[in-house]
Amino acid sequence: MNQSQTQSKKLISGKETCAVVGFGRTKLNLLVKANQFPQPIRFSQNFIRWDLEEVNNWIEQQKAARA
Repeated sequence: MNQSQTQSKKLISGKETCAVVGFGRTKLNLLVKANQFPQPIRFSQNFIRWDLEEVNNWIEQQKAARA
């Protein structure tokens, strides 16, 4: 598996997700609840991760929508 395949399969924490998109956890939770942001993957009640590729795709969609 090359590096780009590894990056596309990477799962990131809520803290890392907030750092990527540039807003806080409260805003992230609001967008997830409103189905306006990729849904997290829940491994257990306290172990939640986001797919980095889905987050990056969401960012690209936001960029495209502003034009």
